[in-house]
Amino acid sequence: MNPHRDQMRRTENSLEMWVLEAKGIPVKRRYYCEICLNKTLAGRTSAKPRADICFWGEHFNFGPTPNLDDVCINLYREADPKKKKDRSTLIGYVQIKVDQITARHPVER
Repeated sequence: MNPHRDQMRRTENSLEMWVLEAKGIPVKRRYYCEICLNKTLAGRTSAKPRADICFWGEHFNFGPTPNLDDVCINLYREADPKKKKDRSTLIGYVQIKVDQITARHPVER
């Protein structure tokens, strides 16, 4: 029991994220993203069908997030369903350090 509990402050962090689109990739395949917080899988976008642009527009809200150091978004090309041994292929990633994020200001990468 802490007698000074009413005079202490508590910090609670949360992370809100939108995964919008991937630019500069061929649109012949299906792609999806995985969101990792501190190297732990925390979310996944849907696999988008073949189209002119690779656009998700998906919203994620993670909270509370204690001791978060980095956010990594991995872009994968979905495996071909006709080939049973084919696996999803990592195409690229974006890594954002949490100390580069300012509260309530969007970061575009």
